[in-house]
Amino acid sequence: MLSTVCLLFISAAATASAELSLHEIVDRANKALRGETSHARLTMTIVTPSWRRTLNIEGFNRGRDMAFILIHSPPKDKGNVTLRRHNEMWLWLPRVERVIKVPPTMMHSSWQGSDFTYEDIIKSDSIVKDYEHRLLDKTPEEGRTVYRIEALPKPEAPVVWGKVILRVAAYPSDEVVALREEDYSERGELVRTIALSGIERMGGRLVPTRLECQPHKKPGQRTILAYRDIEFDIRIDDSFFSLARLQKGVR
Repeated sequence: MLSTVCLLFISAAATASAELSLHEIVDRANKALRGETSHARLTMTIVTPSWRRTLNIEGFNRGRDMAFILIHSPPKDKGNVTLRRHNEMWLWLPRVERVIKVPPTMMHSSWQGSDFTYEDIIKSDSIVKDYEHRLLDKTPEEGRTVYRIEALPKPEAPVVWGKVILRVAAYPSDEVVALREEDYSERGELVRTIALSGIERMGGRLVPTRLECQPHKKPGQRTILAYRDIEFDIRIDDSFFSLARLQKGVR
């Protein structure tokens, strides 16, 4: 994604953004909610036609390939941890006192019952490195320029989506923010849409504070990430993202 995703899932005065390549624009938008390091508190609300639940989450990132995600509530999920180190992922489930390494066969499975998958977490930068980018259109809006970009997978790239359409906004403050992502299957069918909104300054950066993922074959279902607080470029050592830390939470 998030991914976005996780996640869940920076350029541009009008003159400066014109000098950036599409790859750089996509890369900076992808980094907007992550930075070199980041620490965030957010809620994830999962809505279906028959039920709704909200999780309180704390997340830490370092670079492109380390993540530590801790669930604080509801009680039955409290203490669950997802750890990513490079291309590997582990889960800590305190209720059964088990550490589980996530196998490749689980990567397309739902993460915490949401519309995001483990793949969204472990390939959060896939849109940057595994796709070629083509400008579809560029539209000046009040206070920003909006780019619509088509991303097609590179030959032999290990990707999930056959095509991704992005809408990205470049601001005079030399910042770039993603606005929308449409993910298509290899057959060209729209699978899901991620809408990013609530753009405001948080942690010293202009970021979207709300991400809504909607699967197109599941009417009435969606997952909403709402950021309450985020700080960037803080000190987090590599040792934080370790199996030894996994069972300790953030203590």
